[in-house]
Amino acid sequence: MSLKEVFTARPYQLEILENIVKENGIVYLPTGGGKTYIAVLAIQRFSKALQKKVEDGGKRIIFMCNTVELVLQQAIELKKRTNLNIGVYVGTRQIDNWSNTDWTLEIAEHQVLVGTAQVFLDAVMKAYIRIKDLSLVIIDECHHATKAHPMHEFMKLYSAEDKQNKPRVVGLSGVLLKGNKMKDALKDIIELEQVMHGNIITVKSYKDYQNVLLYSAVPLEKMVSYNSASTTNQINDEIRNEIECLSNFIDSWDIGEQPIKLSKGLLKEKSPSKKKFCKNLLQDFLFQMDNFGLYGASVAILSTILEFEIKKKTSDTIQLKTLFHILVNKCEYILHFIESKIHAFLKVKNLPATSMHSDEVIMHFASSKLISLLNYVKSTFGNKNFEDISCLLFVQRRFSAKCLSYILRDYVKSRPFLNNVIKTDFMIGNSAIMCGVENTLESKWNKKVMERFRNKEFNVLVCSNVLEEGIDVQTCNYVLVFDPLQTFNSYIQTKGRARSNGSTYVVFCSEDKQTATLKKIAVYREVHEKLKNYLINRTVDFNLNEEFIEKHFNEIIPPLVAPNGAMLLASAAISHVYRYCQSLPSDMFTILVPMFEKLPQTNNGDNIVAITLPTSSTVKEKIYSDPMADVKLAKTSAAIKACKLLLENGELNDKFLPLTKNECVSNISQHFFEHWKKFNDNVNSKLVGKQNKRVYDRISPDELYNAMPTVGEKCYAYEIVIKPDPNDKFDHKNYRVPLLNSRNNYALLLKNRLPRLADMPLFTNQGRLICELSNEPLEFTIGNEKELELLRNFHVTIFRDIIIKKRYWKSFMAMDRRNKENAYLIVPLSEKIINWSLVKKFQRLSSPRPLNIHERKQQVYHPKDFIGSVVSKWYAEDDEQKYLVINVLENMNPLSPFDLKNNSIYNNYVEFYENKYKNRIESIVNKNQFLLEVKPLTSRRNFYISQVGKNYKNKKEQMEVLIPELCHNYKFPNELCLKAVFLPSIIQRLHFMLHAEHIRVRIDNFLLKRTNSVRNLSREYRPKPLIIDYSLRRNVDPDGNAIEMEERFPKQVLTLEAKSSGTLKYNETFHEDQTSWNEYIEPIDKDRSLSDIYPIEISYYSHFIRSDTISSNSVKYWEEMYNKSQLKMPVLKTSDIGPKFQTNPSICDAGIEDKCFISILERSFDNMSDIIVEQYEFVAALTTSGASEIYDMERFELLGDSFLKFSISLFLIKQFPQWHEGFLTAVKSKFVSNRNLVYCMLQTDIPKRINSKLLDLDEWLPPLLSLPENLLEFLHKRINACKGIENSSIYGIELSDEEFDTSICSEYKLDELKKFYCQEEEKLENCLSLDNDINSYVYKDVMRDKVVADTLEALLGVCVKNYGIHKSFNMLEFFGIIKPAPNMHLSDLLELNLVSPLLRTNISSREVDAFLINYQDLEYNLGYKFKDRAFLLQALTHPSYPTNRITGNYQELEFIGDALLDFLVSCYIFERNTNMTPGMLTDLRSALVNNITLGCVCERHRFHLFIKYENQALSEAIVRFANYQESQNHSITNQLRILLEEEDVVDDECTGVTKMNLSEKIEVPKALGDVVEALIAAVYFDSRDLKQTWHVIYRLLQKEINEFANNTPLDPVRELLEKQVNATFSKAITDKNVVMVSCEFTCLRRKVEVCGFASNSQQAKKAAAKHALQYLCKHSN
Repeated sequence: MSLKEVFTARPYQLEILENIVKENGIVYLPTGGGKTYIAVLAIQRFSKALQKKVEDGGKRIIFMCNTVELVLQQAIELKKRTNLNIGVYVGTRQIDNWSNTDWTLEIAEHQVLVGTAQVFLDAVMKAYIRIKDLSLVIIDECHHATKAHPMHEFMKLYSAEDKQNKPRVVGLSGVLLKGNKMKDALKDIIELEQVMHGNIITVKSYKDYQNVLLYSAVPLEKMVSYNSASTTNQINDEIRNEIECLSNFIDSWDIGEQPIKLSKGLLKEKSPSKKKFCKNLLQDFLFQMDNFGLYGASVAILSTILEFEIKKKTSDTIQLKTLFHILVNKCEYILHFIESKIHAFLKVKNLPATSMHSDEVIMHFASSKLISLLNYVKSTFGNKNFEDISCLLFVQRRFSAKCLSYILRDYVKSRPFLNNVIKTDFMIGNSAIMCGVENTLESKWNKKVMERFRNKEFNVLVCSNVLEEGIDVQTCNYVLVFDPLQTFNSYIQTKGRARSNGSTYVVFCSEDKQTATLKKIAVYREVHEKLKNYLINRTVDFNLNEEFIEKHFNEIIPPLVAPNGAMLLASAAISHVYRYCQSLPSDMFTILVPMFEKLPQTNNGDNIVAITLPTSSTVKEKIYSDPMADVKLAKTSAAIKACKLLLENGELNDKFLPLTKNECVSNISQHFFEHWKKFNDNVNSKLVGKQNKRVYDRISPDELYNAMPTVGEKCYAYEIVIKPDPNDKFDHKNYRVPLLNSRNNYALLLKNRLPRLADMPLFTNQGRLICELSNEPLEFTIGNEKELELLRNFHVTIFRDIIIKKRYWKSFMAMDRRNKENAYLIVPLSEKIINWSLVKKFQRLSSPRPLNIHERKQQVYHPKDFIGSVVSKWYAEDDEQKYLVINVLENMNPLSPFDLKNNSIYNNYVEFYENKYKNRIESIVNKNQFLLEVKPLTSRRNFYISQVGKNYKNKKEQMEVLIPELCHNYKFPNELCLKAVFLPSIIQRLHFMLHAEHIRVRIDNFLLKRTNSVRNLSREYRPKPLIIDYSLRRNVDPDGNAIEMEERFPKQVLTLEAKSSGTLKYNETFHEDQTSWNEYIEPIDKDRSLSDIYPIEISYYSHFIRSDTISSNSVKYWEEMYNKSQLKMPVLKTSDIGPKFQTNPSICDAGIEDKCFISILERSFDNMSDIIVEQYEFVAALTTSGASEIYDMERFELLGDSFLKFSISLFLIKQFPQWHEGFLTAVKSKFVSNRNLVYCMLQTDIPKRINSKLLDLDEWLPPLLSLPENLLEFLHKRINACKGIENSSIYGIELSDEEFDTSICSEYKLDELKKFYCQEEEKLENCLSLDNDINSYVYKDVMRDKVVADTLEALLGVCVKNYGIHKSFNMLEFFGIIKPAPNMHLSDLLELNLVSPLLRTNISSREVDAFLINYQDLEYNLGYKFKDRAFLLQALTHPSYPTNRITGNYQELEFIGDALLDFLVSCYIFERNTNMTPGMLTDLRSALVNNITLGCVCERHRFHLFIKYENQALSEAIVRFANYQESQNHSITNQLRILLEEEDVVDDECTGVTKMNLSEKIEVPKALGDVVEALIAAVYFDSRDLKQTWHVIYRLLQKEINEFANNTPLDPVRELLEKQVNATFSKAITDKNVVMVSCEFTCLRRKVEVCGFASNSQQAKKAAAKHALQYLCKHSN
């Protein structure tokens, strides 16, 4: 056939095309008749509307196929034959997880959608694809559209569409019938026409039919018969007996509890049987032995061994792995048995051992059926060329295809005349039991086989029924059907593969079934002929009965239609209910499913089924079906009703899918997360491993803005007094004391009044100072502009010439005349008045310069000129170093003895200076002048923290003696020079203290208003001094910069036992204290030492068991053991040592009330009007650790973080009572996320007031100094201007004196600067980072988002510490985190009414007590007696426990209890452990409230014995954990802390791993901790008393509180980093909802990498660290 004939439309194809263009139709043509090309032509006819977008009235075309293989084939054909955009849609693309957005993008991008019927059915039901948006639907192999097949269900949806919206539907088929119901053939094809809403269309006449046959199959049909005698012999019987015994053995083998798998798409439970798989595989082997004979069995058994070996390596349990190991051994035995028989035959025939695969062996050990095939191959193909043969060999079973291919290969190799004529391979369909990866590999390999067959690389393809239908192969001239024909379809489809002229179709059949087979084929031919005769000429003239179509689709149970038009068919309702149940929150051990209950039949014999949904569902009541004729319909009816209720309750979305957490968040985002839109952020987007930074404007305190004194108006001077702290061990003999006590001071001069500010400590090497800002200012009036200018110049002199050295001074700074930020003056005071003489004298400080001998001879030096002055060495390299003249030594001169104490080599000062500095001074001119005793002015400018480093701890200042003629005398008062060095530290602090006071007043007024309180004005606020947080223990270098902290306490690093596996191991009999004797006196175990026991050991054993003392003690011990209740708590050894960090030394001797006292709980009920929050606490809350202050926000942040989570938890339970725990947790995480807190803070000015940077003169901008005004204006007008300017371009500017005074940079310099500016925005992004040195000079700061979020939490912490819990709830509104409804009072969040159906407690005590057995023991262990035990029952009910329908499960109580526990523990450790660093407090809190600790508490208090659950896997995990804890004396050991929790593994559909697979990795069941948290919430709801609740918590955790305070366990990440293993963590990688972090470390001198997976980067990093610690624990020495 020519290429033109192939791609040119045949006449009958065009006629059929015209029919289907007008009306729906089913194209019926035999295989090879060109159905696909008709479909291509139809697509082209309907392609006009494909150009437009769907929303603009455009259309799309669907090409629906039955199998993945057909989808891929048809998509390739369409891409070859059209220019349209083709999309492919199969399950392997995880389309089940696609959203509406995904589908919208696909539909916009592709014009023809090719996919499986199931995919399109789901998409239409969920309204992702609308039928009215389609112009053409092509359904390939449409004869499958029967019963509940997806094609049939799709047409059901099509039938429900309005007539004007229906697209054209074209079916393609070469068979029309399914199965063997030949009698009803005509009835079936009429029904098919009804389903497809169109006629079957074929050729019009017999002449046309003959035309079709030219292109399709008309092969010569043959039958090959073989001897039907059984091949059974003694060898086969022995093997069969062995297999039967093996099958019986499999039945008796205990394979343990197997994980429940989930189906690919529906998440519906199915129960795969491992035993059934094994037995089926063995039976399949027997089939191959019977089918092919013993030689075929030798091939089949190898495949069986391989399958078992693979299964062994992937087994879930030890029992199963052992079973597969046994099966492999048994199969290997069978293999050896078969081979031994073959070797025996070779020996009889005198054939060499290498003839194992000879034709003689194959034929001898082959079945008669196989012999007939081999003979046919030999006789038919023996005299042909390779190119003359193109053969398909069909078998029924996948296993058979593999085996037969190998047999043919061996046979051909043994026959030289066939060796170059026949080459074989096989192709099989995908197995339903294969996993996704195996299916993918199989498809890939099949594709390669097809390509090789089409390319004539081999010519005999052995295949299963995968090639019977639809798959296009090259034209074949031989089709052999090896196994019996099963159906009409099979006959037509296999025969249709023989398309070549003169092709042959061969059916193999046993002699005894030959007649029956011939009769069956005759019937098939007759039916085919009848269909042909019936259908020819039956095209568009035949009218299909519309009413008949409607009757066909008349549903007993109508579909459920959502408001958006999505439709749920009744046939899909049950699977949707299962999917919903499995979306409900549960632990890794539990898969929630609905419970179906069949009720007694009605009087009419109808069936009714009731559905009960899990306790987590909002639908609590049973749902009853309508009466139905059969149970299946009744189940469907109940399921469709359940879906309707769930849709109404909002538990299903408008696509009838379970509402996801993201959808839940999106639904409330409009109200609660509207502010995210201002920052172009999506509340459901996920940022992993990113530390986002932002640029913030740095604002000046209101009091310092526009505060420059005005001529003629009153201004205020606030004197700065610096003096030694009387409470500190300051050396009062030090020269600084009189200087500091001098009445000459500096003052802040400004036109605005300042609020009262706290006294502040400053730290020098000699001791602590106190700085006070006068409470009552001095009032002055500046007389004229000249006086104001004098003050300005003096102010600049102080900073430029005294405080800041030349190397720190920026030549681009100018005098700031804008009167904006920090617009105030530093002025000198003397006796409370401005020292004008000093101001006028020091408008500029003279600079030192070298003096030659002549100049020095002209100088006259007087002692009075140097008294109390400041000098510098003009001859020194650092001529800027200033010295304070402490004493004028008039009794000494340069010839006086030099340094007698240290035995100096110099005799006098002249010798010293002339020798050491000869090149600079030449000589001393005046040998009789007096000398100066001086002290160097400290170079330090940051006096915030104490200098306690090793190098400076005991360092003493050196006294120096100088010669006046070698000094430059500034004549500036030394006391003011000394006080000037403290000004940067003071000014910086005042800046942020004013910010803190502003926020303090703002918050106080807000809370007064919200609580309807009035401040007691009779109490004037006087701030307390700033408090030093001694837990920070920071050190500084001589310049005041923070250096690494020297540990005051040793680090507590866990020591793990070497060579441990890192998993739970325990002694299943006794622990060390369970016997009444010491272990060293115990005799040998005789029963386990039978072969090597000595006589003396037998004697000792006899003596030991007869010992009266041991015997009586043993009897007493066992009596106690047998009579002891398992509900009683174990008696633990407690230590009398209190925590190292307790502030109260007698705390261990106090009563329970004192031990667990929390002042925050008491303060919650204080009168608002009497509460005064100290200024210093707000200062701390605004200060980051990066500022290296004596305080920072971290302690308050820990408290505020827990309070925020606690508050949000209460709010969500109150606001959304219908939500389950999964939704609550998801939304809570959004509320408390750093991103949300940052966006809330960005709506305030608080971020602009945060102290985030270390005081560093290199980047510090003094008051009244700034960039030139025109340069500032240029930078402010351009976004990101600082990012576009390089530092060097700014730093290169040198202002003239005129430019400095006028604050205007010359146009030339400004133009030069602009050349460096990056004008293009796209280039700007790649310029410099946000962290630019210029930021400080344009009043900007760069901070990480976490810093801003932490500040919010720290402010919350300050509020809750001082205002208490109830009043601080209102701060959620202050920050904009919550916008309460008009009738909602946040102060009342704790007054929670349990209106949720998930938290019902209005039930009788009798109903509750029926579930609670021995609850008195639990109450005793808990230390609390419930008034309403419904709370107790709910706290103990696991989601897997379906019986309790009166209270619901513990999940919502656990949600609240988790927040309660975290908050109350945080309050306690915040108040009690004041000497712990914030990092240690965080570790302590984490150690006390993590799941491992709570799990141990649960087991120790025997709560685990009361949990209500019905889950064997969970039960085994709890027992395993409890046994381990018994062996560890109920302690939290080092080994326990690195066990895997549920949060350390990922449960997500995209991982491809089910919950029950993951549960095997979990060593600490989360349910144990959840129950403890639920009990805590239950106590609160029952008592309504936070103090009572905390007392219960304290009793539960008292042991851990004391132990961990002494030895705080490190977080796994920190613990790993403390080890010397070079551990490094990768950046987080995210894939959908799964985050991965890898960890690389060194173990035994080699690199090891492990990975952690979790739902967020922090938890993934923790999981990776745990894996690393377990590896080190197992492999380290």
